[in-house]
Amino acid sequence: MMNKIGEINFKAIKRISPSQFYSMKNCAYKSLLAEAFDKRPLLPLSPNAYFGTVLHKMFELIAKGIVKSENDFNFEFDNQIKALEEDLKQKGFGFFVPLKVKLKNFGLKKIQLKKHLKSESEKLTTLGNIKLHSEKWFESYDKLIGGKIDLVIENGNEIELIDFKTGAITQDCLDDEGESYSEIKNEYKEQIKLYAYLYFENTKKFPTALSLVDLAKQKFPVEFSVNECKSLFDEAKTLLKSTNDSINTKSFSANPKQENCKYCLYRPACSFFHKKLETDFSYNDVIGEVNNVKKFQNGNLNVFLQNGNKNLIIKNFSTKDFEKLNNYRNRQIRIYNIKKEPTDFVYTVTDTTVIYE
Repeated sequence: MMNKIGEINFKAIKRISPSQFYSMKNCAYKSLLAEAFDKRPLLPLSPNAYFGTVLHKMFELIAKGIVKSENDFNFEFDNQIKALEEDLKQKGFGFFVPLKVKLKNFGLKKIQLKKHLKSESEKLTTLGNIKLHSEKWFESYDKLIGGKIDLVIENGNEIELIDFKTGAITQDCLDDEGESYSEIKNEYKEQIKLYAYLYFENTKKFPTALSLVDLAKQKFPVEFSVNECKSLFDEAKTLLKSTNDSINTKSFSANPKQENCKYCLYRPACSFFHKKLETDFSYNDVIGEVNNVKKFQNGNLNVFLQNGNKNLIIKNFSTKDFEKLNNYRNRQIRIYNIKKEPTDFVYTVTDTTVIYE
């Protein structure tokens, strides 16, 4: 059965989260599509994204003191992985299993995460006047902005907000002289600053420190000012309103480019992206009219697409897809998550390849 989008019923986004803000600012249409499909992705996530949910859950359990010892950690980690792998199999993503084989650095990330277990001295410290709040929900008075802060540490007048990240926190940049340096990603800085103002609106106290912590337990302080956090807070509300207004006016717009589209899980429903694919062959997705389907004796199947004056070849489909694909001769299809070959306009099917008509 060929995947089909059908009519898209857009609906207002009730609330924007700090983790959603940066993405929505870069392409609000992506957020509208996510809402229209009830946040059910139209393409499979990467195995790293699924694994990231386990890592973040373990962060939470350690911060809450539920996972205290190495034995606790190993037991809970194994249970989380087992549950995730069963879920992946049920969703038809069994090719991601076992994760420890399919994922690079699976063992390393597990070891790094284990470092977050509190030592005996750290446990004694928390018995004092320090208060810890893990995964606590905060929302604005008007309920337009809301989200869970990973960890709040309150020690008298000292208040620190911590956001855990399972991927790289910094990125390489070039200064005016062409020298490279590392800087915290803007999306992470803006996210935690929004959390800071949410905390202030709920407690009437402003945090004294904002920090990002990675798997290796490295802490990255984020500089901030009250005015800066308030400005982002107002910007998020304005963005939410303008995005919702576009539903009534039908004045949709998108920003199709590599950094916005490459990992977007809703691009099969994005007409702006499809228009981009007609002339841009830099993506791991293609669009075109099926003009031939060829079966080989080794069990593979090649599909030939016509896109303007370009002939595209997508190799290594399974022969069981022959009838389905052959029925689409002279009709347009879109193929996502394929791998570009060294030869121009030649691609290979991957485990996560999906076809839409």
